[in-house]
Amino acid sequence: MSVYAEAHEWYSAHWDPKMSVGDWWAQIAESGWGYPFWPERWFGRGLSHVEALEADRARDDVGAFGPPNGVGVTLVAPTLFEHGPELLLERYLARIASGEELWCQLFSEPGAGSDLAGLNTAAVRDGDEWIVNGQKVWTTGGHTAQRAVLMARTDPDVAKHQGISFFCMHLDQEGVDVRPLRDMTGDSEFNEVFMTEARVATDDAIGGLGNGWRAAMTMLAVERDLDAVGHDGGGDVVNAVDLALPAGEAQAEQQSGSDISGFSYTTGALKDQVVADLLEHEAVDRRDPVLRQEMIRSHIERRVLDWNGAREVNPSVGKLANSLLCRSLRDLGFSGRGMDAQLARPDAPDGGHFVKMALFTQGMAIAGGTDEIQRNLVGERELGLPKEPDPLRGLPFRELPR
Repeated sequence: MSVYAEAHEWYSAHWDPKMSVGDWWAQIAESGWGYPFWPERWFGRGLSHVEALEADRARDDVGAFGPPNGVGVTLVAPTLFEHGPELLLERYLARIASGEELWCQLFSEPGAGSDLAGLNTAAVRDGDEWIVNGQKVWTTGGHTAQRAVLMARTDPDVAKHQGISFFCMHLDQEGVDVRPLRDMTGDSEFNEVFMTEARVATDDAIGGLGNGWRAAMTMLAVERDLDAVGHDGGGDVVNAVDLALPAGEAQAEQQSGSDISGFSYTTGALKDQVVADLLEHEAVDRRDPVLRQEMIRSHIERRVLDWNGAREVNPSVGKLANSLLCRSLRDLGFSGRGMDAQLARPDAPDGGHFVKMALFTQGMAIAGGTDEIQRNLVGERELGLPKEPDPLRGLPFRELPR
């Protein structure tokens, strides 16, 4: 039996829109169909990503609600599979797969964005725990997350890349203050997080103590790889959901766009909205040669992005292509739809969603590493160009000038 047929048979037999979201997510997690490309031992079926897409297509054809999504699923789980230890897989993966816990990333700091290895958040050992002090910023979903992955400096006496550990940290504790940041879309999906005498356990270090840079770079590579294929969420839900809500109701809310948030302002959402509007919008002059040319160019850019995502290519190449496509679709939408594309209020023809997505577009050239950083990575790792000169390379972090 093909993957599609097997998945279709399972979803047809088990999907019940009256079942609570929590019960439905627990069921698809246990079945392995929620994340079929995960290892069989860990809530998956060991399928290739191509086969997993067939399983997702079967789910869509049945009309079943998709699995939970977000940082825990798309980034934390793959990093744990790569670096472990198994203790953390046993501790956290079940709650990630069933949607019981949402995660966020505590990476960037006010003084350490592109130079992420220059982070100042410090962790000092106290028995079986580490006491954490510092500040993080641009934390997506921090206001709804229960847990975070945290980059913290555990050894200031070695070079800056070497003295970092990568912890799993519970956010609901004294000493952690999450403050939402309102961005220019009007939403507050980003946050700044202050840690004052917060605590993490020693055995909550992904990949072990001092291996934080490698583990974090794995997570960033996964994030860039998702961007490299125009990732638009990959599932149905990326924000907090009432687990007691009937799954059919949650699905209807998601499909209606009532939970539109910064998480979904990515290539897939832009592509679907822009293309549909330009094909159906009454103000569009389909005979306009400039508009037709721009539509064709955006179509080619999307096909190139899809092609890169289907082959072994440096994720930085795909991430650059994704940033370019987002900007092209934004500009195409504004020029093709006319004046109503600039209306942002809820009473606009599209509820103001296009303007929000268009405003968020520039963030695609920043999140997960700026376009400039990606070009450096491509130049150094793919083209063999010399690294940028750094007279401070190798100095202990404590001796670096501030």
